[in-house]
Amino acid sequence: MFRSARHLSPTTPRWVRGLMTGAFLTVLCTTNFGCGLSYVFRNISPLHPTGWSFAWPIFASQSQRLEEDIKREERDKIPILDPIPTEFAPAACLDPPSEEEVWNKVPKFKHGSPVFYETQRNNVRFLIEKIGEKVDPCKVYPLAGPCQLVHCHYKCTVYYDELYWADYPIPFNHVDHKVEVVYIDKDHLRRCAGPPAVDAPPAPLPVNPTTGATMSH
Repeated sequence: MFRSARHLSPTTPRWVRGLMTGAFLTVLCTTNFGCGLSYVFRNISPLHPTGWSFAWPIFASQSQRLEEDIKREERDKIPILDPIPTEFAPAACLDPPSEEEVWNKVPKFKHGSPVFYETQRNNVRFLIEKIGEKVDPCKVYPLAGPCQLVHCHYKCTVYYDELYWADYPIPFNHVDHKVEVVYIDKDHLRRCAGPPAVDAPPAPLPVNPTTGATMSH
């Protein structure tokens, strides 16, 4: 008599087996049992709380955005500088904007359609001028203490050549000489100077040359 493979299945009911499998996966995902191996990219995995990790592909645009965010965070960490000296004091604004900061402020442009026409910016020149400097009186800032706010204003002029060209269907080539003016404010804090002798060591007492003992006033 023919006997189907259905009768060869285990006697445990199907719902019990499903419940046991679900409980096993739950324990595996929610405990440290599933974290025994050192997975790659664990911190950026969408399933990081469960202990699982996968090497997700990252596009070039996402990588560039992450690098820009890291640079922005490093640039925003502006330290509090030392007090401004009273004699032979240099300029309060000693950190002009870099060419990268200025170029990021220039309005963006479309590169065009590579099939029909393309656009490029070449021969970029920068002229950075300080047009204003102001030091506010000393006041107490939260988490910083008594400091002076230094205002630095810069005028940045950018000269560049914008090139348009196409090879099909109508070949053409055109160059525009353009000028962009960008104003950048770079403010920072300086600690307030204290009394001139607050950090000076005490003056030594005079010494008696015959006895070698110090003499009090």
